Amino acid sequence: MAKIGIVGLGYVGSASAYSIATQGICSELYLYDIKQDLALAHARDLEDMSAIHFSYTKIFHVPNLENLASCDIIILAFRKESLKELPSRLVELQNNILELKDIVLTLKNANFKGKYIVATNPNDTITYYTQVLSQLPKNHVFGSGTNLDSSRLKKFLAKDLNINSKDIFACMIGEHGDSQFAALSNASVLGQNLLDFYKQKLGKDLDIQELEKAVISEGYFIYERKGRTEFGIGTSCANLAKAILEDRKSLHPVSVVFDDIAFSMPAIIGKDGIEKVFELKFNEKEKTKLENSKQQIKNAIQSVKDKNLSLFKRLFDFDIN
Repeated sequence: MAKIGIVGLGYVGSASAYSIATQGICSELYLYDIKQDLALAHARDLEDMSAIHFSYTKIFHVPNLENLASCDIIILAFRKESLKELPSRLVELQNNILELKDIVLTLKNANFKGKYIVATNPNDTITYYTQVLSQLPKNHVFGSGTNLDSSRLKKFLAKDLNINSKDIFACMIGEHGDSQFAALSNASVLGQNLLDFYKQKLGKDLDIQELEKAVISEGYFIYERKGRTEFGIGTSCANLAKAILEDRKSLHPVSVVFDDIAFSMPAIIGKDGIEKVFELKFNEKEKTKLENSKQQIKNAIQSVKDKNLSLFKRLFDFDIN
C-alpha cells in the first residue's frame, strides 16, 4: 500500500492533499501540521469529499512527524508563517531554513527512507538543504521547481497558437524565481521547432522576453489578487508523486540536486525518483541566463552557510560545505 505524507497544511499542502485524494494516487494519505487542529480539520473535510467522490484513499491526521517515517513519499509544503504580502526569496529563506532543519532532523532520526518532494520556497535552496540534511540519495530528493512555471509557459503558448498545451514541449529552466528562463531553442510543437511553428502560424516572431516576463509574473498576479497560489502547485505536487508511485517515467522540469546546487532541469520521474536528467543544448543567450540563474541560487545557499553554519554543524555533526 502506497503512503504519502504532507508536512504543512496551508494552501499548498491542503491543495496537494485534495488533488492526491481525488485522483486516488495513494492508499493512505497522512497529514501533519504544527497546528494539529488544522490537520484534523483538513482530514475530516477530505473524508467528506471522499464519501462523495468515492475515493479509495484513506486519510489520517498525525500528531507527530515521526508518524510519517513509514511513508513512501513526503511532500514538504510548510511555511513558517503566513504573510499578507508576497515576501522576497531571502525573507522566505530565513523564515523557513531552521524549520526545515527541525523537520528533516526529526524524520532522519525516525529512519525515514522514502522520497521528498519539496514545495516550500525558496524552492531550489530548500531542496538542496533537504538532501544535505537528510543524507538521502540525491535522486530521492527533488523540488517542484519550474514544473508549474513550465505549465504556465505552455498555457500562454497554447493560447497564442490555439492548440492543446499537451502538444507543446517547452520548459522553464534554472531557479524557481525571477531568474528562470524559457529554453525555447529546445522547444517543439507536434515535432516541429516551436519558434518556426509560431512564426509560420502567426506570421511574426515570438517575443521570448515578453513570454518569460508573463510566466514569471503569473504567480505574482495570482498572489496579489487572492493572497496565495494553491491549485496549480497542489496539482503539480500530486502529479509528481503520481509519477513516482506509478513508475510513469514521465518528463518534468524539477529542481534537481547536484553536488553544490539545486536547479530545475527536465528529468524523468519514476519509482526511483529522478531516474535521468536531460542535458539540454542551450544557445549562447540561454547559457548566459542559466549561469546567472545558478549564481542566484548559489548566493542563497551560501547565505545559509554564512548565517547558520555553526548551528548546522552542532545539531547535525557533519559539514555542509
